[in-house]
Amino acid sequence: MILLLQTFRNEPWIQISLLIVVFIIGIALQKSYNKNILKLETYTNGFSLTLRKNSPFMRLIFLNLTWLIVNLSGIFISFFLFNFVFFYLVNIIDVLLIIANIIIGTLLYMKLYNKELKNSLITITLIQIVLSGIGILLNLFFKVFQTSLSLPDDQVMIYFFEYIISVVITISLTIFFIKYGSKIQLVYETTGLIALTAVIPGLIFISINFLLDPVFIFYNLVQVIIVALAISIILAIILKKLSYRKIPRYDLEEMKALEKGQALLDIEDLKVHYPLLKGVLRKQIGSVKAVDGVSFSIKAGETVGLVGESGCGKTTVALAILGLIEKTSGNLLLKEELLPKDYSRIIRKSIQMVFQDPDASLNPQLKVIDIIAEPLKNILGITNNIKLRKHVLKLLEEVSLKKEHLDRYPHEFSGGQKQRIIIARALACNPELIILDEPTSALDVSVQAQILNLLRDLQRTYNYGFLFITHDLSVVHHIADRIAVMYLGKIVEVGNKKQIFSNPTHPYTKALLASRSEVSEEDREITFVLSGEVPSPINPPPGCSFHPRCYTESYNELCKQESPHKIEVEEGHFIWCVNEEVLRDTHDFVF
Repeated sequence: MILLLQTFRNEPWIQISLLIVVFIIGIALQKSYNKNILKLETYTNGFSLTLRKNSPFMRLIFLNLTWLIVNLSGIFISFFLFNFVFFYLVNIIDVLLIIANIIIGTLLYMKLYNKELKNSLITITLIQIVLSGIGILLNLFFKVFQTSLSLPDDQVMIYFFEYIISVVITISLTIFFIKYGSKIQLVYETTGLIALTAVIPGLIFISINFLLDPVFIFYNLVQVIIVALAISIILAIILKKLSYRKIPRYDLEEMKALEKGQALLDIEDLKVHYPLLKGVLRKQIGSVKAVDGVSFSIKAGETVGLVGESGCGKTTVALAILGLIEKTSGNLLLKEELLPKDYSRIIRKSIQMVFQDPDASLNPQLKVIDIIAEPLKNILGITNNIKLRKHVLKLLEEVSLKKEHLDRYPHEFSGGQKQRIIIARALACNPELIILDEPTSALDVSVQAQILNLLRDLQRTYNYGFLFITHDLSVVHHIADRIAVMYLGKIVEVGNKKQIFSNPTHPYTKALLASRSEVSEEDREITFVLSGEVPSPINPPPGCSFHPRCYTESYNELCKQESPHKIEVEEGHFIWCVNEEVLRDTHDFVF
């Protein structure tokens, strides 16, 4: 778009026409991705048509419109200087326009795409250099075009404008066709090569016809574009069919039980640090230690509860396991095999997640059948509608939903039903490990019980491994087999449910249990409030990270100097502390 606008910078009417054409084509492209620019809403007394301002294409249009205004201003200034002052000053205006394009483009790019100054400046400068070079080549091509036709400048400009428009339409519609289809996302890596190969014959056809007989093309432009599109699309169909043959197919498997007790996930010294950058050169001045040396394991048929205050790193652990964020160090083993940096579809099939907010986890534009079938298409490569519908219906029945729910949209369901849909989607590929990130926190208490009982029933039947992340101790007491307590990116205590609730040993675990409020009338007062604030993960305190808030009798100066080490309380029950005297601490709590 920017290339075309800058190529015809002396023809404002051509720039405006191009903007309209590309805008229309962009709407068509956005439709294929379910990210509609135009949203039509019907009412009993009429309808309203709204424009989505936050769509990616609208941001691009806004960026180009600003550049267009800048360039049009430069054109008028150049025209004035060329006619009334000095010709050589026009070149200075051109240079100033390029600088203005870079400055304005950088500022807009930072604002619209939330990028940093350095990255934005480099990106826009490179774009400007590349487009200027291509613009020079197009101008040379126009001169050759003009010389070969030996026609007046105005007539050649019209033919050249038609040529550019036909090229833009052919490329855009061919790419639209290539991107369209339920299987294309399975061969997404090859779509660029398919598009390039398919577009070239159509462009060659248009170019040859324009060079041989531009007058004929002037009166038969539509037919030429249709033939060029037909050539490109037929080639695209062949290439897509060939690429689809390389898609690994996996058959739909019936949900089967795992062997209870087998190793599923082992986490060894996991660390996730986010770098802190400063200055124009983005020099690293530190890091946020979101997760700092976490180790635990999950077996088939077992639920491990991960608890702690907000911001202690629970969700970061889950995202690192899923491969959604890059770990700094440590090992993740799935069934005793080290997980690679880039997860294959087999690994994606084995690990699924249920997110906290059901409304944010469901696409409001898709029906339930499409939402649950999405992992079957993307991971298993299955696109047969009859197979998908039968399998999705079985999954809905597993979570106590019915056939009539298949063709409804998410807004037609209650909060508990939405969470059931998300659980059904997680079960779609018959996973082995399911990560549940506070799946009941947004639900009513009665609905929470239904979802928790559903999860326990599914686990009893199929022996899934659950990593249950929550800050609600009553929920984790109901569903977890083992519990790991996190504080400031580290695990401070781990043990089975009975050990943690009956014999909490680490001072933080004691305080966490004592801080909960009860539902009963006589015990509803909070019995203990932990003083102080959680230290910053950017600059954690030396020694034990809990020592600024520690209240125990065993607290001493060593806590400020030495790092905590693993201490066994009893079989299967461990804490990480500096001083073993904490095992004999007699601080009174009411649990």
